[in-house]
Amino acid sequence: MFRRRFFFMPNIIHAADFHIGAKFDFLPPDRAAEAVSLQLSALQSFVTYAGASAADAVLIAGDLFDTPDVRPQISSAVFALLAKCPCPVFLSPGNHDYYHAGSPYATQPLPQNLHVFTGRTLEPVALNDGKTVIWGAAFQDNKAVISLEAPLDPSKCNICLMHGELGGTGGYNSISESAVIGSRFDYIALGHNHRFSGVFRIGQTALSCPGCFSATASDETGVKGYLTGRIEKGDVSLTLRPSGALEFATVSLPMTGLQSDAMLAEALLPLLPQPPARICCIVHLTGTRMYEPNLTALSRSLRHSFFHAQVIDESSAMQDLYRYQKDDGLRGTVTRDFLSRMEKCSQDEKSCAKLTLALEYALAALDGRELD
Repeated sequence: MFRRRFFFMPNIIHAADFHIGAKFDFLPPDRAAEAVSLQLSALQSFVTYAGASAADAVLIAGDLFDTPDVRPQISSAVFALLAKCPCPVFLSPGNHDYYHAGSPYATQPLPQNLHVFTGRTLEPVALNDGKTVIWGAAFQDNKAVISLEAPLDPSKCNICLMHGELGGTGGYNSISESAVIGSRFDYIALGHNHRFSGVFRIGQTALSCPGCFSATASDETGVKGYLTGRIEKGDVSLTLRPSGALEFATVSLPMTGLQSDAMLAEALLPLLPQPPARICCIVHLTGTRMYEPNLTALSRSLRHSFFHAQVIDESSAMQDLYRYQKDDGLRGTVTRDFLSRMEKCSQDEKSCAKLTLALEYALAALDGRELD
């Protein structure tokens, strides 16, 4: 026999780095405007999930907006969406949306369920459960140093919400491991770094950075999302949930062995990420090309499927394979032998491609050079 222990574990959603209102100036103007709309659509889905999952609190660790002076139309739309969240929303402004006199956090009416931390030092707000306290502070400029020291009640579940980087050197509220150990927080909800850090522990404190909610640059590849789960003293169980916002993906395709646009398309298709509608896909063509691909047609085709697509040709042209055809030496003999084989299978494109590639390797070996 054992006595079952009943306790309340708050259901928490931890997100960061939405960067709503980003310029997306690397996209065509119409696509840039659609990218911002996609950010708002993903935020709406985020709020809907908070209600469906019966979240007790939503934590936003900074950079909700991409700039500290975001356009009023965008901030008003964001606040209207957050107002629909059925639980309290806590926000610690970061280096992109830092709190200042002209900030939308200071100049616009905020939803009643939204608590924005505005001070330079950690301040507490208790959840209605009577057992959980959210501590937070704000960037008041694009750089900040926020201490983790706070008068915690050890009988409570203490959660710290702040924008910052563990061990960073950029001035964006760098946090040391010793400060984490000494803080005694049960969980530190971080923002700033755009890649998911995983959920890990330093001493008795669990912490995580969920990465960015919405990608805004081509090097921010992979699934973007937010953390959801339960937090209590000594037990943090959070998983990353995709946000449905804009993503970037890069694909590298070696041109070696491809002899036509049809072969290129066949080789590229299984490499393309899915689902394409909200992905900006960048295709890098590499290696040694045997023909000149129609890059305009390829880009046009990809853009019909993907949110946006770009083809970058990094391949190099193959030397004239038949330059030794009339040579009396070994190179000429090898070339003529391969040409004879190609003529016999001229109707089989793939066999010809393999023979062409084999001839290129043979000539490279005879010339004492290496292929890409």
